Amino acid sequence: FPGPSCIRLYADDDDGDFVDEGFAEKKGKDKGKGITECKYKGTSSAELKTFGGQQMLSADQTIPRRDLSVAFKTYKRQLSNYQRLQLANNYCKAAYLEVMSLAKEAGTWVRAKPRLGNLDDLVNEFRTPPLPGRKMEVSIATAVIPDVLASEMAEMMTLSSNLWSKLLFPLVKHVEGSNVVGSLQYLSYADVSIKAAVQMYAELQLPTTLVPTRYFEFLRYGKEIMDGIYIIVDVSSRYSDPFAKRNSERRPSGVIIREHGPEDCEIIWIENVEVDETRENLYSTIIGSNLAYGAHRWVTTLLWNLKRDKSSFSDLKIDVHPGAGSFLLALTQAMKRFFMECVSQHPDEAALTVITSGEDPIRILHNKKLTEYVSFVGVNSFRVQAKPLSVFQFLMKKDLQLEFRVFGGTETNEVHEEPELLFTFGTDDKSNIISLHKRVTKEGIVYGLQEASMDEYCSFILSKTLTEDTVNAHIVCGNKSIYEDSKSRMANITPSGFAIMPDGPGGLHCDASLVTFLVQLYYDPLGNPVDVEFVRKDFLSDLNNIIRELNEKVVGEKMTGFEIIHLTQGKASCI
Repeated sequence: FPGPSCIRLYADDDDGDFVDEGFAEKKGKDKGKGITECKYKGTSSAELKTFGGQQMLSADQTIPRRDLSVAFKTYKRQLSNYQRLQLANNYCKAAYLEVMSLAKEAGTWVRAKPRLGNLDDLVNEFRTPPLPGRKMEVSIATAVIPDVLASEMAEMMTLSSNLWSKLLFPLVKHVEGSNVVGSLQYLSYADVSIKAAVQMYAELQLPTTLVPTRYFEFLRYGKEIMDGIYIIVDVSSRYSDPFAKRNSERRPSGVIIREHGPEDCEIIWIENVEVDETRENLYSTIIGSNLAYGAHRWVTTLLWNLKRDKSSFSDLKIDVHPGAGSFLLALTQAMKRFFMECVSQHPDEAALTVITSGEDPIRILHNKKLTEYVSFVGVNSFRVQAKPLSVFQFLMKKDLQLEFRVFGGTETNEVHEEPELLFTFGTDDKSNIISLHKRVTKEGIVYGLQEASMDEYCSFILSKTLTEDTVNAHIVCGNKSIYEDSKSRMANITPSGFAIMPDGPGGLHCDASLVTFLVQLYYDPLGNPVDVEFVRKDFLSDLNNIIRELNEKVVGEKMTGFEIIHLTQGKASCI
């Protein structure tokens, strides 16, 4: 075996041979000299120095020199296909051993570690302390997943990156999966129990602009340990590709799955990541205590999404189309994705442009997709000294008032009137409720669609207005129905609303809440030009009113104008 210097390798251009990091053979030889020329990988010709009429590398990147009597030969270490496969297989086995060891050490139902031979060197590499400025986050959670077999759960995790992303949204903001290449694609030959392998790129985001997006790139493979017991193993791409684009490392993590009765499965979820140290801000407490990204939140998010997919109608006052449920789930999911895109560290430039500075706690974005108006989005996060459950219940009503005010053409005294509830579409435990509301205004009928989703780690309240044509086309059933299932039905997904997280342990009954407020701001394209300060002022007006009402009606205290301005400048920690 070539030795440890070949642990991190990459393939040559044509033949796929793995070579020493830094050197690759150039095609052909110098006639008459018999000296193999070498070029440093990643070094452009502009970086080469000239010596004796020949292009030369710097002293620490030596290549043969024709003007010297002695030529220093360089070499290329080649690995056979078998050696490459063996190296990849050893890393996968070591990652599998590490995940099982973490589960056993945590006192779960895993009682023994697999016997895989001497892998101490690789396991020790997984446990290397992080560099200064980095930290480890390790957490483990167990749960029973109802109505999902162990084999089905394993397939959900490996066969489709889109399905995995959907089941773990909004914690997982974006995922891309690709087929493994090189020796990794033959892992199942080395170990017949490996059922699937995929290269994953994932973005994790909290619903706030104050916390940077976490970017991961990792190998995932599924393995059947024995009949009815599976493991999904994730391991960072840095062990096979040191040039992978990421700011966070997924050290051996995964999910261990076993059957639990005839219809359910039981899982052990292991999160083991290396990330940057948390910057001091409103969200430092929940990130530092593993509440924001810990294994318990992953499991809670998975269970919530599985329940959401089984939503049913109630309180019906209109006839709904048989396909209305899937439309409502898709539309509200798209609304939440828009919210998460607005708070992302790098929003989609094709749709959104950030027009405020990165130091400004208030983010204003220009929405380029909505051309009917001059459209902007305002975002800000703040802390409230009140339980998340109380904040959630108050903001459900406030959210609809804001949405109907934008497009409803209502008078000020009409905004506070309760709109007519046409139906609810929700889960059995009411943890997620999609509702349609109607209000008759001077300009006609306006509908408001709202999704209120609640869990102990992160709750959302989002709404948007719908036209009567949209409701007739996609929701109602009857004489006015013109139901259609087309991509155009997702053309306008811009919501307004709130995200609520607890500021510490206790879930919905924590003593304080972290709130992110997002609102759409529309201006007449034929009116006067709108600059960023004008938009910022309008957003601040809405933000200050919400903070004042939360303080008076939920916290029970009055707030002065100075305290509100102080808070929105990011200098206060609570209200």
